[in-house]
Amino acid sequence: MKFLNLPIFLLFLSGCTTGHLKYMTPEGEMMIACKTEYSGSPNVDKYAVEYILSHCAKQAVQNGNTVVDKKLLNLALTVPEPPEGQKWSFELATALHKKGSLSDKQYGYLIAYIDLGHNKD
Repeated sequence: MKFLNLPIFLLFLSGCTTGHLKYMTPEGEMMIACKTEYSGSPNVDKYAVEYILSHCAKQAVQNGNTVVDKKLLNLALTVPEPPEGQKWSFELATALHKKGSLSDKQYGYLIAYIDLGHNKD
């Protein structure tokens, strides 16, 4: 019996963090957008999902929609400046996170920031 529980346990360990945005159009239609998923480390992934959903929520409001989860609108989507003379990349963010120079939240936000192409500005 113990062996039957092992695959279920492993499934939970290898899970991913997901999210989506619910908003209402000016016409009153409920919509779902910005479905996102990260499957690295749950401690970091939750922040990457949070960043994506908050970014999406702020865009939805700019387009005249009403966001269901209002806390997403109050998040400051700030990322630290990269080291002098460098530009954010996955490799740089990962190296700094491994060194302990970035918190899980900063790293998660940076992963989403890079995924959205904001590092190309």
